[in-house]
Amino acid sequence: MTATPEIQLSFLGGASAIGASSALLQVADTSILIDCGVRPKTGNALPDLNQLTGKRLDAIVVTHAHSDHTGALPVVHEAYPEAPIYLTPPTQDLVSILQRDALKLMDREGDVPLYSERQVESMIERFRPVHHGERFQVGEIEIVYLPASHILGASMVYFSTPAGNVMFTGDYSVDAQRTVPALDRPTLPVDLLVTETTYGNRMHADRRTSENLLVSRVAQVVEAGGRVLIPAFAIGRAQEVLLILKQALRNKKIPECPVFVDGMVRSVCGVYSHHARYVSRSLLRDSQRSGHPFYTGSITAVGHAQERKDVLSAGACVIVASSGMLSGGPSAFYAGEMAPVATDAILITGYQDEESPGRALLNLAEETGPRPLRLGDKVVDVRCAFETYSLSAHADRMQMVGLIEAMRPRTVVLVHGDMPAKTMLADSLGCHDVVYGEEGVRITRRYPRRRHSVLERSAEDAPITPEAAAALIGPSTGEPLRAAKLAEAWFGKRVAAFRQERFVQQLEQTGLVRRDDHRRGLLWAQTQAAMPAEPSPEDVLLAETLKEENPKGKLLEWCMRRRLERPEIQEQSDDTGWHVVEMELEVDGERVSSGPQRAYTKRVAEQLAAKVLLDSLSSQEQTVEAAEVDEAQQAVLEQQNPKGKLLEFCAQRKLSTPQFEVVAVVGGFRCVATIGLSGDTLETPPFQATRAKVAEQAAASALYQQLRSSKQPRSNRKASRSSAPAADTSPLEPASKRPDARMQLNEWRQTKHLVSFGYDLVDHQGPSHQPIFVMTAWAELPDGDRCTTDPVTAGSKKEAQMAAADALRTVLEADAHFTGLWSKPS
Repeated sequence: MTATPEIQLSFLGGASAIGASSALLQVADTSILIDCGVRPKTGNALPDLNQLTGKRLDAIVVTHAHSDHTGALPVVHEAYPEAPIYLTPPTQDLVSILQRDALKLMDREGDVPLYSERQVESMIERFRPVHHGERFQVGEIEIVYLPASHILGASMVYFSTPAGNVMFTGDYSVDAQRTVPALDRPTLPVDLLVTETTYGNRMHADRRTSENLLVSRVAQVVEAGGRVLIPAFAIGRAQEVLLILKQALRNKKIPECPVFVDGMVRSVCGVYSHHARYVSRSLLRDSQRSGHPFYTGSITAVGHAQERKDVLSAGACVIVASSGMLSGGPSAFYAGEMAPVATDAILITGYQDEESPGRALLNLAEETGPRPLRLGDKVVDVRCAFETYSLSAHADRMQMVGLIEAMRPRTVVLVHGDMPAKTMLADSLGCHDVVYGEEGVRITRRYPRRRHSVLERSAEDAPITPEAAAALIGPSTGEPLRAAKLAEAWFGKRVAAFRQERFVQQLEQTGLVRRDDHRRGLLWAQTQAAMPAEPSPEDVLLAETLKEENPKGKLLEWCMRRRLERPEIQEQSDDTGWHVVEMELEVDGERVSSGPQRAYTKRVAEQLAAKVLLDSLSSQEQTVEAAEVDEAQQAVLEQQNPKGKLLEFCAQRKLSTPQFEVVAVVGGFRCVATIGLSGDTLETPPFQATRAKVAEQAAASALYQQLRSSKQPRSNRKASRSSAPAADTSPLEPASKRPDARMQLNEWRQTKHLVSFGYDLVDHQGPSHQPIFVMTAWAELPDGDRCTTDPVTAGSKKEAQMAAADALRTVLEADAHFTGLWSKPS
C-alpha cells in the first residue's frame, strides 16, 4: 500500500512581516511557488531565493498584483524560465504595468536594477491567465482561483492535493468596496489555511464614516485655498480615492476644484474598463456610461512630468499620486514641494512601512513647529497639515475570525503580519493547530481526505459556548460591536433578522455581551483583556479640535502668569489599552483636579485633562463679573493712553498714585484700579483683556472718568513747603505738547533754581514679560527744602522716570518761586 504523501510548506519571505511574500508548496513530486514579492526601499529587497537552490518549480501562482507579492517575479523567472505563471487576467495586466514602471523608476533613481527589460518581457510571455472559478491541474495538484475582494483581480488560491486541501488567502477584504464586490466566502473543505494577519489586532472604523471625514478635510483645505496631496497605492487605493472624490464633487461636498491624477495611477485606471466581470456593479455602470469611470471634467490625468510645476501653481486643488508610502514616484515630488507650505495638507490613506517616508511623516505628529522629513535625497521642513484615514482593503480581526472559523481548517498558518497581530488573532481562533509562519522554517502536515463541502455554521450544529463566543468577540475594544457583523462572522454569511436575533440572545446568555441601552443593534463586550482599538470618528474629531485649541499650552501659560507650579500629571493605561490622564493644580491653597480623562493617545488625554481643568478654573473666575475689552476698545485705549492721562491728572492735583491690581485669569488678565482720597478709596469694577497692559488701560480709563466727575477734595502736596494753590481743572494738555520734564528739571538745576534732583526706584513688581516699576522723584531747593513726589507706576524704568519727573515738575510749578519759569529759555 502506497503511503499518503505529506504537505511541505516553507516561506521565502513575508511570513513574519509584510513585504517580499513568497511561499513554496511541495506535495509528492509537485512544487509550486506562491507569489514572489519585494520589500519596499530596503537593502534586502528580495525573498530568500536560496531556498529554491536545487529544486524544480512546476508553476508559479500569483495571488494579486501588489509589488510585495509580485515585485521579484522577473528574478525567479530568470532562474525558472519554463515555469508557467498563473494569474487572473486583471492581475496579468496590472503586473505588466507595474514591472515596466519599476524599470523606469530604478533607472530614474539610479538604483542597481534587480532585473532587465528583457527579463520582464520574457516573464510576461510565460503568463497564463485564469479566471475565478476555473480549475486547472499542475502535476498532482488541482488548483482553483477564488475572489479575495482586496483589489482588482485579487484571489485566494485553493490547492486540492493527495495529502490534503490547502488554501492561501493572499491579501483579502470582506466588505464591498467601490471598485470590487464583497467577498464571496469559499465553501470548499480546507485542511491547511495560510492566512494574512495584517490587521489581526485591529478593528476597522466604519468605512463610510472614514470616507466622510476624508471628504470634509479635503473640503476644508480647498476652501482655504490650499492644496491636498493624497499619496495612494497605484493599484486599488488610488481608484477608491478617485471615486470618493468624484462623488463628493458631484454632491457639492467639495468646492469645485481640479483633481490631478499622476504616476502609475494613470495607467492602472485604464485597466478597470477591460475587466467587467471583476469590478463592482456601480463601477461597471459608470464604465459603460462614460467609457472611463474615474475621470470627469474636474478629474484629469497629468500627461508628463513637465506638467507638475503647472499643477502646483494651479491654486487650490487635489492631487492623487503614487507611491502610497512617499517612497518614490510623483507623490514624493509633490510632497517635497507642499510639505513646507502651511496651507497645504498631505492625507495618508493606506498602510505605511516602518522604514517608509510616509511612516516618518506620521511619526512627526507629536512634534511642533517645522519638522525635518527626508524624501529620497531631499530633506524638507514639514509645515503642512498631515493626517491618516482608514480606507483599508484588508479584513480586520473579527472578519478574519469569521472567515477562518467558517472554513473550519484543521491547521491555520499565520503570515503577513507582525507578532502582536498574529498573537491576538490566534487567541481569537477556536482551531487547536495554529502555527506562526517563519521564514526558513518548513511546516509538514498530512491529512485524511475529506470531500464534503464546508457547511455554514448554525446555532444547532455549533452551540454557542462561552469559550467559542469569547474567541469570536475577542478582547474588549471599548467600542460597541454591531450585532449584524458579529452574526455574519459566526455563521460565515449574512443571515436573516430572526436568526440574528436568536444568535444575540444566546450570546447574552453567556454573559460576554450586553445590548446597548438605546441602539439595540449594538453590543458591548464584557471581556476585559486589553486590545488597542481604532478611535471612533468622534474621537478623531475631538483630537483635531484639541490639537487646534491646545488647552495644555494655555494652561501652562496661565500657570506661568500666576507664578504657579506646573500641574501634576498622573498617567496610566486602562484595560482596553487606552490612556487615562488626570491633572491636578494647586491654586490659592486649594487643589483643583481634572478627574480621569480617557483617550486613545497620551497626548490627546493630556489635552482633554487640561481642557477640563481650564473650564473648571474659568467657571470659578466667572463668579467675579468683569467687563470684557474687545479688539475695537483695545485699539482706542492704546491710542488714547488713559493711564498716562490718569497719572498726570493725579500729579497735577496732588492726589496719591493710583494702584493697579492685575491678576492672570484663564484667557488673559483682569485688572482693578484704586486710589485713596481723604481717607476713602475709589475703586473701579474689574476689566478683563488678553494683555495685562490693555486691562490696566481699561481700568485707568474708568478711574480717570470717576475722578473727573468726583467732588472729592484734592490731597495735600507731599513736601515741607506750604500747600500749593489749586490747579487748573481744565482738560489736561496732551503730554506730547509739553517739554520733557527731565530736560526742564536739568535746565532748572543749571540755572541754579534747583540744587539737585533725582529718582528713587521704590518697587519692581510683576513677571518679567509684564513688569511694573514704582518710582518717586525728588528735588533739593536753594533754601534747603526738599520735595518728593508720590510714587508713580509704569511698564518700564524709562516710562516710570518720565512720569516721576513730570509729577515733580507739576509740584514745583505750583510753587511761587517758580512762577514764570515756563517761559522759553533765553
